[in-house]
Amino acid sequence: MHLKKISVYLLAGQLFFIAFQVPSATTGALDKNLLDSFLEDLDTFSADFEQSLVGESGEILETTKGAVQLRRPGMFFWSYREPYVQKIISDGITLWIYDEDLDQVTINDAAVSIEDTPALILSGDFIVAKHYVAIELESDDDVAWLELTPKDPESQYRSLRLAFLDNDLKGMMLFDNLGQATLITFTNTSRNPQLDRELFRFSPQPGIDIIDAR
Repeated sequence: MHLKKISVYLLAGQLFFIAFQVPSATTGALDKNLLDSFLEDLDTFSADFEQSLVGESGEILETTKGAVQLRRPGMFFWSYREPYVQKIISDGITLWIYDEDLDQVTINDAAVSIEDTPALILSGDFIVAKHYVAIELESDDDVAWLELTPKDPESQYRSLRLAFLDNDLKGMMLFDNLGQATLITFTNTSRNPQLDRELFRFSPQPGIDIIDAR
């Protein structure tokens, strides 16, 4: 469940919902897609989010709320506030998943944990065109959509869509191989806010159960 949250919300994310340091997703060096424009001169990003898991029949299975901060390259802090409290933090090397209700933190190697997930698109350092086919979809009420389809036939999801409005990331949609979709909408977005590097590290307090899975 933890890694699924990371893979999507990273978006994800779901989500999200954001490739944070990547060369152009198009084949032409002079061609720019929506993601390229968003990433240009981008160092940090923060937003509140609402995340919904949608079933095959369109029913809402789960809704969560929280906030996200990202720092280029490879650092992110996903904080779930409702209906449970959970933090997913990475400094680009180590990944911490802290469940406040369980008073437990799981520690993973970041590169392994978010490999082949949309989380890598949001905060990673790799060539998008090597892993995805990027297509710009028709605009919907001034919102422009970019669809990324994994080239790996064994990928855990079918496609990822990023929504932009006036070069601002507004949401993400991830479609998995089970017929479910995850939707993340961003509000109160901020481009290049001041974010201290210490935000992207987690130091367990005494008494917290530590599971080191590295």
